Amino acid sequence: MLSGQFNVKGKNVVITGGSQGLGAELGRQMVMKGASSVVLIARTQSKLAQVVENIKKFRLDEEQEVTYAVADLCNYDSCAQVVEQLSKPDIVFLCAGSSIPKLLLDLTAEELQQGVSINYNTALFFTHAVLKLMSSQTVGHKRYLVYCSSILGIFPFIGYGQYAPAKAAIRSLSEVVRQEAAQYNIGVSCVYPGNFASEGFDEEEKTKPAITKQIEGPSDAITVEKCAEIILWWLDHGYEVVFTDMIGWFLSCGMLGMGPRVFGVLQVFVALLLSIVAPVYSIIMRRDIRNYFRTKRD
Repeated sequence: MLSGQFNVKGKNVVITGGSQGLGAELGRQMVMKGASSVVLIARTQSKLAQVVENIKKFRLDEEQEVTYAVADLCNYDSCAQVVEQLSKPDIVFLCAGSSIPKLLLDLTAEELQQGVSINYNTALFFTHAVLKLMSSQTVGHKRYLVYCSSILGIFPFIGYGQYAPAKAAIRSLSEVVRQEAAQYNIGVSCVYPGNFASEGFDEEEKTKPAITKQIEGPSDAITVEKCAEIILWWLDHGYEVVFTDMIGWFLSCGMLGMGPRVFGVLQVFVALLLSIVAPVYSIIMRRDIRNYFRTKRD
């Protein structure tokens, strides 16, 4: 597709989960691309204030506004209150989320609830509140909602029971919202990042089970800067589904569903290949898991 389909210059950008990681980096790159204003939303004021000061260094001119709002987006009322403070959002990135990689039975009840609250409810509640606002406003240009799921929302495996199901729900939510938001000239995209180096990734490595690392295999996490650049490139070329690496695109071919596709004809051929290869890989993966637990018992 042709470039220039995700115009940032002069636009008002809102980013949830903006205090660190991908959310913070997208904020920086939005400013560098000429966004009129960027509002970062998260729970921790000290982190937000620090990120805002850093992003201000990259402004193209002093008229660009970079601000933050403190809110617990796991709570619907907090989402509604912070949305009331917004003016006319043009681009909304829904980046809030975190993962605690552990075997399911090693997770606490609190961690299980956190997986749903932070990784799904934040997106659901904020979408509902901000779409109410955006649908009530008349503007002369296209606006965007961009969801941040994960490749684990497409290809889940052992160790991500607290995280992957919620990210799969984000995929479903984005497809529903895409259908409803079209009448307001609001485009909806869903991003499926692979591993990228961030504060969150470092925390995940602390609790990640050995069997999870084995199945993931050796893979270097790309920088968060590169991850954001890739996402914005694909959005600028009009794609509604975005992957940050080739393996993510490849795995997506195994469950095409009814949503938008990327190089759709090629995906069909890869899907046919996967229908043969995937069952074999599944057998190998289950064997490795059985051996892992057998070794632990021994």
